[in-house]
Amino acid sequence: MPQPGYEIRRALVDAMRILHDRGLLNLRGGNASAVLELPDGTRFIYITPSGAVKTRMRPEDIAVMSPDGYVYEGRPSSEYRLHLAVYNARSDVRAVVHAHNPYAVLARRLGLELRTEVLGVEARYYLGRCVAAVPEAPPGTEELAQLAASALRRCDVAVMEGHGAVAVGTSRDPVYAVYEAVDRLEALEDLARAAVLEAVLRR
Repeated sequence: MPQPGYEIRRALVDAMRILHDRGLLNLRGGNASAVLELPDGTRFIYITPSGAVKTRMRPEDIAVMSPDGYVYEGRPSSEYRLHLAVYNARSDVRAVVHAHNPYAVLARRLGLELRTEVLGVEARYYLGRCVAAVPEAPPGTEELAQLAASALRRCDVAVMEGHGAVAVGTSRDPVYAVYEAVDRLEALEDLARAAVLEAVLRR
């Protein structure tokens, strides 16, 4: 029977393939992580590896870290600081997924407001009450990590200026939480596409 850690690894690999197929990241873009918490409270962060071709990743390629950044296995994504910062900011988060969401980035660049009511109850269900904005900062830096963690304190999804988007999953089951975060990124892109189309049609 597969162990919980293996199921998390499989979910992270699956998430990257889904997002690539949806056009939300290129072959080497994006990253995802999830938390495995043991009964004694010990936490392990499973995270996609640095520089991997996302459509060719295998469960055994997933890196494993501690919440304070110690690497047990593999070579974590260069955005590991962002993931750790979000987990440290919100104890309810069980997964963090980052993609490059072209329409969300474009909508943000155009100054469009991403209102969940545009797509009705389903968008509100997936995205929650708000879409946060993260000011532009160099990828992989502590600066970006802290800005993203701050934005995600009150929202479950955020658009990162000129970079992409990041979403969290809060289900107690980390495998389900990964897909929860992926759902949010997909819903965000649908919302952003609708906002851009609306802006074009109004001209």
